Amino acid sequence: MPPASSVVTTASSASSSDISLPSSPSPSPEHSPDPYAFSSLDEINAAPPAKKKKPRNWGGTRARTWPTADEVALLEAVAAYKEQHGRLPNRADFPAALAGRLPHISAEQAGKRLKYLRRRYDDSVRRLRRGTVPVTDDDVRVFRLSKRIWEGVPKRQRRRPRAAPHHERRAFAELEEMYPCLAAEVEAIDAKCVTPGLMRMAFERMGDEQAAELEAKVKRQRLAQLKADARRAELKSLVLRTIIGEME
Repeated sequence: MPPASSVVTTASSASSSDISLPSSPSPSPEHSPDPYAFSSLDEINAAPPAKKKKPRNWGGTRARTWPTADEVALLEAVAAYKEQHGRLPNRADFPAALAGRLPHISAEQAGKRLKYLRRRYDDSVRRLRRGTVPVTDDDVRVFRLSKRIWEGVPKRQRRRPRAAPHHERRAFAELEEMYPCLAAEVEAIDAKCVTPGLMRMAFERMGDEQAAELEAKVKRQRLAQLKADARRAELKSLVLRTIIGEME
């Protein structure tokens, strides 16, 4: 039986050969860097606050400035008026249409709010076509009332007034060289006008596009008149020859 000292030595050598130590010591957890850690209270106070997401306005256009109850009361009054009279109320009809429901709202304010609600309804219809549905009960109620009022009603298109063309005044002689037939007609009309010179002044401010169009029309009219005169003269000559032949 070997001595105890040799047994201890053999066991220690075997254990050291079976266990492999890491090549480099692993870092201590207490020294690992934390990008979200603050070293002091001052750094916490100096950190920018987290941004809050604004609630999405399903109706679009802009945020509400009226209480939902007032919007609902306005829409209910307009819907009832339309069902009773077959048309939407105008500004003069708002006092009768509201019937004391919104005593703190003037007719002008109601009209402006109704225009906003119409734009909001049109935005909601477009959102529904893309698959976006109302979120809150208030949105659903406003949309249903708006649908009673404006479904199938075409949106009014604003007509922009046509700006009158303005051109610099040019000499009559210059225009007469460019548009002789039109210039002759203008002189003939101006001679019979109550205010002499008015037609000439208007002609002198006329644009080239409009003047060229009128020049072409006057030429066609004159050509048609010349053809009619030629046919008349030919017919007159034929009649005279016929009469002279009968007399011979």
